[in-house]
Amino acid sequence: MEQVELTIDDKAVKASVGTKILEAALASEIYIPNLCYIPEAELPYGGCRLCYVHVEGRGLVTACTLPVQNGMKVYTQTPEVMRIRRTAYKLLIAYHNLDCRACWKNKKCDLQKLAAKVKVKLKRPEDFRGLPAEFLPLDTTNAYITYDPIQCIICGKCVWVCSKLHGEPLLDFAYRGNKTRLTLSADASMVEEKCPSCGKCAAVCPTAALRPQGLDADSAEAG
Repeated sequence: MEQVELTIDDKAVKASVGTKILEAALASEIYIPNLCYIPEAELPYGGCRLCYVHVEGRGLVTACTLPVQNGMKVYTQTPEVMRIRRTAYKLLIAYHNLDCRACWKNKKCDLQKLAAKVKVKLKRPEDFRGLPAEFLPLDTTNAYITYDPIQCIICGKCVWVCSKLHGEPLLDFAYRGNKTRLTLSADASMVEEKCPSCGKCAAVCPTAALRPQGLDADSAEAG
């Protein structure tokens, strides 16, 4: 396969035509934060906005969506890039339950791991007003999956894996803006008939937003 040459943070990198910047960076051991990236997805989602980089001549772009080009110069740590990432991170945690010690996915959560990796605190941002938890109750209407919207970062991984494996949009997002949430039972009869209870949606969830029905914190932590 044809190769292109580029630089990422002044490091020479070779990658196949069609490779996304994020893929080329990670393959070259150059870390770029990401939470919604799915290697197998044909169309990148680009929803978390944590993988912004600066490409010379193009400005800010999401590294998971832009293919590499010959001679491309990519910078992953500029002041502007870091500022945009911090803003994206604040948006992710503004509506998130940050009581990590009480969460069944404590120390297994990708959002938590990312915070440690990029050296930021999982602390409610003072300049972003979060939604009170009482307005975001647990959704247990689905026979198989419990959904906790205050743990959800709208990364789209569960929607993708469900559609990819079963060819049916059993999961999807509803509403807009800070009211966006996952719907597990928009068509309850279809879900109950076709959902195989495989648990893949919960398995790819980077936080504690999804878990199989009946799985409590103790059994989840033990597993």
